[in-house]
Amino acid sequence: MAAFRQPLTPPFSPSRHFPSLPKAPTRVTPIGNSHGDSNSHEEPTAQKHNTQTLEQMAFESNYPVPYRSRLTEPFEPGQTLIVKGKTGEDSVRFTINLHSTQADFSGHDVPLHVSVRFDEGKIVCNTFSKGEWGKEERKSNPWKKGDDIDIRIRAHDSKFQIFCDQKELKEYEHRVPLSSITHFSIDGDVLISHIHWGGKYYPVPYESGLANEGLAPGKTLVIYGMPEKKSKRFHLNLLKKNGDIALHFNPRFDEKAVVRNSLIANEWGNEEREGKIPFEKATGFDLEIKNEEYAFQILVNGERFASYAHRLEPHEINGLQIGGDVEITGIQIH
Repeated sequence: MAAFRQPLTPPFSPSRHFPSLPKAPTRVTPIGNSHGDSNSHEEPTAQKHNTQTLEQMAFESNYPVPYRSRLTEPFEPGQTLIVKGKTGEDSVRFTINLHSTQADFSGHDVPLHVSVRFDEGKIVCNTFSKGEWGKEERKSNPWKKGDDIDIRIRAHDSKFQIFCDQKELKEYEHRVPLSSITHFSIDGDVLISHIHWGGKYYPVPYESGLANEGLAPGKTLVIYGMPEKKSKRFHLNLLKKNGDIALHFNPRFDEKAVVRNSLIANEWGNEEREGKIPFEKATGFDLEIKNEEYAFQILVNGERFASYAHRLEPHEINGLQIGGDVEITGIQIH
């Protein structure tokens, strides 16, 4: 089957979050392409251990590899680059690179080079600075050929955190300043289905208004986070203007349950607890809450978890509260 030749989706500018939850989705600027698109564009999820080769799967992706993009704003501490995709049975290696000045290897610094190697069973991290490569840092590769991949790079003042499938792989100390990063690239044997860049540091407990029409019907709230290593509970509340809680979402590791409820006129209703807890301690999650006409649809890591029928009129949901034993890395409404 012929390889795709679709244009690249845009370049990156991180979402600006609360108090006015991102006015627009994060964007990237692909090199040599003026087409704009949302950072949250995502192709249909493939099952793990597919038996297709990369050539057979190529038509499924809108992110041609090699991929080149410039960042429209600086990569700041607290922000995360998320790359999702899939490998083929014939994949050998692929790389994700953060560049200075240009998205190439013509001699400019490469502050972070992440090389996923199936031929060696390793993930190798390194930096190219002042014309030479530094010392490699190696970890075991958690993926096999044919797996879906989810790799996340979170920036901090002195280091990157690198996550594979929402679990921390390693920390990598900065060898050149974070502020020097202007571009990023993806090369090698991988098909990319999703790219996102955004987030910041969020204090917990966290409370904010939701700007404009709030979480109106038809809109989705996305929370990127990670329960603490010794987490017992955390919660998220969606509030009406009068203080009623339209949805109280409360994962409880100590009870192995996720409690859903509403607070109306200072009185809690009946708890809903069906379903196994889909969260793990010290493992990241993507939580989506879609406000639909008759219910909130709740998804965890792209999988439907629960439907919560509205107990209050679903308009004018204008407040968000987050508390408990959790770290929040990103918040979006779209």
